[in-house]
Amino acid sequence: MNARSKPLHVLPCVDSSARTDAIDVLRSTLGLDMLSVSPVSTLVYRALSDAPDAIVIVTKDLGSIAWRDARDLTETLSSTPTLLLASQIYGLVRKRATALHIRSVLPLDVTSDQLISAIHATVAGLAVTLEPFRKIEDDHTAWTTAGVLGETQRVVEHMTARETVVLRLIAMGLGNKEIASRLAISEHTAKSHLSSILAKLGVTSRTEAVTIGIMCGLVAI
Repeated sequence: MNARSKPLHVLPCVDSSARTDAIDVLRSTLGLDMLSVSPVSTLVYRALSDAPDAIVIVTKDLGSIAWRDARDLTETLSSTPTLLLASQIYGLVRKRATALHIRSVLPLDVTSDQLISAIHATVAGLAVTLEPFRKIEDDHTAWTTAGVLGETQRVVEHMTARETVVLRLIAMGLGNKEIASRLAISEHTAKSHLSSILAKLGVTSRTEAVTIGIMCGLVAI
C-alpha cells in the first residue's frame, strides 16, 4: 500500500454519554487530521460539508441513538469509510452497524495504536472488528494486554518470511496468479502459501488475513 502524502481527515461523531479519550489521543497523531467533534444530530451535515476521509462514531450503545434522517445517514456512511467505537458490542449492534454501512466495529477500550491501524485499514477498504477487552480478576479467564501481545507475537513467529511477503502482496490487491508471477513461483505454490497464511492466522478470507496482518504489524499501511 502506498503511503499517503497528505494526512487523513477524520470526522469524530461522539454521543453525549460517551467518553472521548480515544479521540483526544488521536489529535497528536501524525498522518491524521482530526476535525472538530460532531454531535449525532449534525453528522450528515458535517460529513457533507467537511468531506472527511473517514468517520469515527463513538457511543456507549449504537442501539440507544435515535438517528434522524436515517436514509441520508445511510447514504453518507456508505460513501465514507466509517468506524464504530462502542462499549456494548453484541449481535444487534453489529446488524445495525451493517445496515448503516459502518465497516469497522471496535470496543471503546481499543488502544490508540489499534485505532490508528483500524482507521487506515478501513479507509483502504477493509473491515476491522475487535472484541472488547474483558477485565476479569480470575487469572484463568482474564484477557490481559500481555496476553494479547503474547498471542500477536506467536502469530508473527509462526509466519515464515515468504508467507509474510505473500501477505503483503495480498494487501496490495494481487491475486494468486499475480503473486506467482511477482515471486517467480507456480500458481499452485502461491495458493499453498495463502492456505498456510489463513490457517496460521485462524481466518477464512484474504480481507481478514490482511486486517490481522495490519493489526499485528506484519503489513504496513
